[in-house]
Amino acid sequence: MSPLDRELIRLLSEDARRSNTELAGLLKVSRTTVKNRIVRLVELGIIERFTVKLAGKDRGRDAGEAAFFHMKLKRPFCRTVYESVRSWPELTGAWSIAGGTDMTLLVQCTGLDRLEDLRERLVRHPEVEVVWTAMVLRQWSLKSSLNPDHEPGDGPDRLDLRLEEIAAGNRRQDISDGLVQAR
Repeated sequence: MSPLDRELIRLLSEDARRSNTELAGLLKVSRTTVKNRIVRLVELGIIERFTVKLAGKDRGRDAGEAAFFHMKLKRPFCRTVYESVRSWPELTGAWSIAGGTDMTLLVQCTGLDRLEDLRERLVRHPEVEVVWTAMVLRQWSLKSSLNPDHEPGDGPDRLDLRLEEIAAGNRRQDISDGLVQAR
């Protein structure tokens, strides 16, 4: 995926109802380019559907489900597995691991059904022997550097963008709850 595709997905993730004209203006490309990119992303299965998120009682909780997929591979071919998952918009981290686990992926998506779909894709991968899943219940802390495949010219990586979204949401929540104190 190109940096333009990643930015388009980010914008659609924020508001799937944005028009092609609005997206084109934000991305500084033509409407035709936006339309063609969206069609391509749908055909590739990167965009599965456009949806509406309803406000609910869990509005303070981070949107989406996060999980670690830990894998034991048949052979030490982490790069092969990574090449097959690197275009997943839900992928926020991928690591080769020493020990009983060969590879770990961190994914975040909306809904357990999508999470299960991703897991099933991994299970069917020819290099994967076993997959076990660890759901993230709460994130207490995260200290991270950019993903190793990230190019500085691409802008912030997915993890950086997600952390910025969470921080902005927390700031908005603090303000609306009247909890912001002078620092």
